[in-house]
Amino acid sequence: MASNTKPTLNATVRAESGKGVARKLRAQGLIPAICYGTNTENISLAMDPAEFDKIMDTKRQINSVFHIALDNGTTVENVMLRDYQFDPIRRVVIHADLVVVDMNTPVQVSVPIEPTGRAKGVRMGGRLRVIQPVVKIAACPDDIPEEIVVDVTELAPDGAIMASELTYPEGVEPAYKMDYALLRIQMPRKKVTKEEDAKGKKAKKAG
Repeated sequence: MASNTKPTLNATVRAESGKGVARKLRAQGLIPAICYGTNTENISLAMDPAEFDKIMDTKRQINSVFHIALDNGTTVENVMLRDYQFDPIRRVVIHADLVVVDMNTPVQVSVPIEPTGRAKGVRMGGRLRVIQPVVKIAACPDDIPEEIVVDVTELAPDGAIMASELTYPEGVEPAYKMDYALLRIQMPRKKVTKEEDAKGKKAKKAG
């Protein structure tokens, strides 16, 4: 369970919205954002990137719960990052969607998995492949884990660990619609010798 101490982000309320306003904010080095939620009026915001980094620097990163201190003297409590847009060329966040959450109502988020142990298949020469690095779960905001540890010690050659096979912490439920593989052992292809290759070609001709 997460600590009750939550980070506080500082943000400025902006009266205007729209693409033109957002472009001006980005030109000033700010992140345009919107905060919304049930029984909460939509609030258009401008944030310094350093404030956004407060979320990403926490252990739960985008699954963190935080408060927003507005420049008008009010505070919006229990907020999560719903979504954000990232410019891959400039490597900066260009927009953020923030949502006010009910601390007693489960939310659906993706949580990273953390493999632990040395798989049996790896000990036999295989390689552990991470097919899906996160798993979708449902939990009340304070019950969202930082990660879900997956013991791969007994994972055999060509074996896989499915989302349904994980051990979920108390208060956490899987939230996927269809089961899927998270980890798999990939064994190296067997090298064919010249002699075996020649035998194979002869067999094809004979057939």
